Amino acid sequence: MTSLTLDSISLRNAGVVQITQSKKGHRLTLDSILLADFCRLKPGARILEPGAGSGVISILLAKKFPATAFFAVEVQQDLVRLCRENVLRNDLEGRVSVLEGNLGEVKRSSAMPETFDAIVANPPYTRSGAGRQSPDAGRQIARHNQSGSLETWLDLGTSLRNRGAYFLVFPAARTGELLSLLRERKLEPKRLRFVHPQADKPASIVLVEAKKTAGVGLEVMPPLIVHAEGGGYSEEVRTIYGPS
Repeated sequence: MTSLTLDSISLRNAGVVQITQSKKGHRLTLDSILLADFCRLKPGARILEPGAGSGVISILLAKKFPATAFFAVEVQQDLVRLCRENVLRNDLEGRVSVLEGNLGEVKRSSAMPETFDAIVANPPYTRSGAGRQSPDAGRQIARHNQSGSLETWLDLGTSLRNRGAYFLVFPAARTGELLSLLRERKLEPKRLRFVHPQADKPASIVLVEAKKTAGVGLEVMPPLIVHAEGGGYSEEVRTIYGPS
């Protein structure tokens, strides 16, 4: 992989990490930062991140929650190499294990635990064949569900222990579909937060925490507004997306 950038990424309570990314291919978005901030993890937990890309979510969460272990799974070889380099760069070897494979291979890998305490996922937003096609293969896979349907991603919930958590970020317009598919898999939505580009604009994405075999009861959190009225990030986003 050529044409890389080295970027400093920060998250409250996690500090600053250094991430190498492809300049033109799959890159970190604010969605991943907001998802990492949304997650609540317990000490000693084992966490699965499917579709880990360059590893930024697992790396940020490993810094934020130091007594946890992460299994970052990625299918694209170039991204697997970047993910491993980023783990080493941020002194997280032994805490973040990087495995190469597709979603179907996750459960079959002898290197994977049988159960996890949480799954953190930023699945592709666009159905395969829909929307604008990217000329970059890596970005195309990241944007479209060629690596597996939404159902395939949610089926990973069988790897969660009872009351284990599944954290996701997904388009707000597909919230109904997402919640229905979660409940079909006995993943009960417990916490939800809509993210709006501006206060007077419809929500663009939703952050969801579901728990396996949990009781009914959903907390709908106050909306998160990304941009202030005068331009630039809102005060809350600046707090999230900044050094601790």
